[in-house]
Amino acid sequence: MTRGVTRALTRTACGLGWLAAGGMTAIALARALSSETEPLLIGVQGIAAWLLLPAYPLLACAGIVAVRRARRRSDGAAPLRWPLALGTVALALAVAQATLLVPAIGWNGPRTAPVGATPLRIVSANVLLDNTELASLAGELVATDADVIVLEEVTPEHLATLAASPLWAAYPERLLDALPGYQGSAIFSRLPIEDGGPIDVAGSPMLEARIRTPAGLVRVIDVHAVAPVTVENTVLWRGQYAELARIAARDTGTLILAGDFNATLDHGPLRRLVATGLRDAFMESGRGFGATWPRWDGLVPPLMRIDHVLVSQQVTVVAVTDQMSAGSDHRRLVVDLALPQPQGPSSLKTPTP
Repeated sequence: MTRGVTRALTRTACGLGWLAAGGMTAIALARALSSETEPLLIGVQGIAAWLLLPAYPLLACAGIVAVRRARRRSDGAAPLRWPLALGTVALALAVAQATLLVPAIGWNGPRTAPVGATPLRIVSANVLLDNTELASLAGELVATDADVIVLEEVTPEHLATLAASPLWAAYPERLLDALPGYQGSAIFSRLPIEDGGPIDVAGSPMLEARIRTPAGLVRVIDVHAVAPVTVENTVLWRGQYAELARIAARDTGTLILAGDFNATLDHGPLRRLVATGLRDAFMESGRGFGATWPRWDGLVPPLMRIDHVLVSQQVTVVAVTDQMSAGSDHRRLVVDLALPQPQGPSSLKTPTP
């Protein structure tokens, strides 16, 4: 290979390397700035850790070039400036990638419930608006042996299928708010539902139930935040999180928020909600990444954990698993909780609305 061809290939590789580094730098900045108004930047934040993965091969390539050039320095080879500079940038991007990815991994795994605590298994599943395998999914949900099941994207058409499924008979206590479009929901329970119904969360409906357990009343809110895919939706998305944060801050009872949050812990609104005193169940007792979306049959694995179960401080998270859901683009969460025994009559009071 002639020296001219070698130089051309080197310049091309250098240009492509800097192009990749520039793109990843923009991604890292988008994550650091945490925009809550630009849909594209919000989307980038959710998968920034994966988009920064090319930093590792870029770092390796820059290192190889630097080593080779260092060996040829005595022969008058080109200086080391560009491979060292590119390697430095790639190293910084690799550190940023690890900083984002490692904290998202669930390390703890199952825990032992406190002695005397009341077990409660809750399952959260987005059924998908146009699910053609809903009957199979209903059977899967019954097989989880959950005490409480919260569903999102439940339409009136879905109810006919669910009513004819084993789910209907297995869970006699139900709250239903089936709606056209994406905002319908349902809560199924084996435990008595004392009251509940749809609540307005910043102009969007969500379903809540107050469920009687041996440990007292538990307030469950079936969360389905809008997807921040348009500028208009980002306004509603932020408003929903602000309202949920107000609800959580006011509630002194046992509170569980479960559902499709359309946000990861990389997003500011969800982090602020958790900061009110809630805890993310997966971070407490999950294993691996627990990514729940998008769940397709293709080669691309789920990339984001946008389905969550958040619990108040008095609840112990025992175990969390994510499972396939027939016909849905989400994986469901199966969460085992332990509720403390009531300390007296005051613990049975209805939580503040």
